[in-house]
This record gives sequence, structure tokens and C-alpha cells, in this order.
Amino acid sequence: MTPLERANFGTFWQIVREEEYRGLEFELPDSDIQRRLDDLRQRQPAKGIYGGNGWANYAAAYFNDCRHFAEGIQYVLKPGGRAFVVIGNSILQGLVIPTDRYFGQIAASLGLEVVRIDIPRATRVGNSIIQSDVRVTKAKDADQLYEAIVELRKP
Repeated sequence: MTPLERANFGTFWQIVREEEYRGLEFELPDSDIQRRLDDLRQRQPAKGIYGGNGWANYAAAYFNDCRHFAEGIQYVLKPGGRAFVVIGNSILQGLVIPTDRYFGQIAASLGLEVVRIDIPRATRVGNSIIQSDVRVTKAKDADQLYEAIVELRKP
């Protein structure tokens, strides 16, 4: 991988799946994010790099990048300024990952106010993949992918 690929927001799956462990680079005390990543990490160990540990590494790298992104938002917004971030949830190894909620918690931990999280569209393209063998463990029928708008304000 090239240096740009390694520095890419969200990190390429191929980079982190083979790592023994990639964890969060920050603490989020009033959140279940770490517990959810631990749960994900334990799923499908027989699948090796395609099992839960590879996906947990990927999710942890993504949330570390979300933290850096939120730091940038906090830095550039003037007091009273707002940011609207469109973010989709994810379902990994059959486990729902509410990225919108976690991103809001990350932003709040940096002093930004989460004004609201709206879900203008309850399903998004790619919903059919969550029932395919590509995700290894199929999602529950009630689980679906969605896009949310996280509205942040700098006090």
C-alpha cells in the first residue's frame, strides 16, 4: 500500500484486517462503542482475517478517523457555527454498528453539541448485501442500513 492509501480516511480494509489488534485511540466513557467492538472481535474466529477481528480492526480504524474528523470540525467552526455530517450505519458480521450515534458521542466528547440526528431515508443502496454471504453472518430481518444527518454546533 502507498502512503496515501495508509493515510486515507476510513483506512482500507486490506490494511487493517491482517493486524493482530487495532483499537480505539481514545476513550468514550459513557458509550458502549468499546463493548460493541469487543463483541464484533469475537465473531467468526475460524474465518481468520475475514472474521470478527478483521472487521473490528476496520471499525476501530474508522472511529479513530471519525475522532480526527470531529477534531477538525471543532477547530474550524466559529462559536455558534454548525456542521451537518451525513453518515451511514453499518452491519458487520451481523452486528449493527450505529456510526451516527457513535460519531455524535465522539463529537460531544470534544465539546461540540449534538443538536440532533435525523434519518431522512430509512433504507439505502446496499441493503441487500446485509443478507448475503458477503457479510458472513446474516443480519436480522429487522436490521437495515440507513443514512443519517448528524447536526453539530460549536457552543
